[in-house]
Amino acid sequence: MSSHGSPNQSPHVSFERERGVHALQITRNVAHVVISVGDDALRSSRILQVFRTLSESEVAVFLVKMHRTAVTLAFAGTGIERAETALTQSDFRVTLRRDLAVVAIRAESMRDLSGVMVEISDALYTAGALLYETGDSHNSVLCLIDGDRVAPVVEELRQRFGMDADAVHETSIEAEAEAGL
Repeated sequence: MSSHGSPNQSPHVSFERERGVHALQITRNVAHVVISVGDDALRSSRILQVFRTLSESEVAVFLVKMHRTAVTLAFAGTGIERAETALTQSDFRVTLRRDLAVVAIRAESMRDLSGVMVEISDALYTAGALLYETGDSHNSVLCLIDGDRVAPVVEELRQRFGMDADAVHETSIEAEAEAGL
């Protein structure tokens, strides 16, 4: 605890250090799919069919987003053939992307950090990475990017947030699935 100030000013009291971005977690071998579901009266039943189809094909999904005419989601790249076959056999029009990676930017109380999203988006742009999907929680922002842009993105994020190389952790999507993440 510190206290500073003149007799005419209130003292500045600090009880804990400011917390910022402290880690990057990289998950490789991720696939992404855009599934057309239309915007007519059958849209909801098509969306349910998408999830049934993927579930029956044992394709676990994350980063699910519902759009007006499509559903987008990510999954382990090892399931790309199963997902593509099952969805096309169910007459869905799909656009698949493979060899992607999730870069998770970690911070305590992420939502309380001013300007963090601008720094992340500027870092992605500077590193030449396309952003396919995002996700967030109280302590992280997830960015789905091309796998071949991970190194420049990590370097740019490390510089912007003042992190050492030991703040970067890499995991496989299979390990995360086993851990229930």
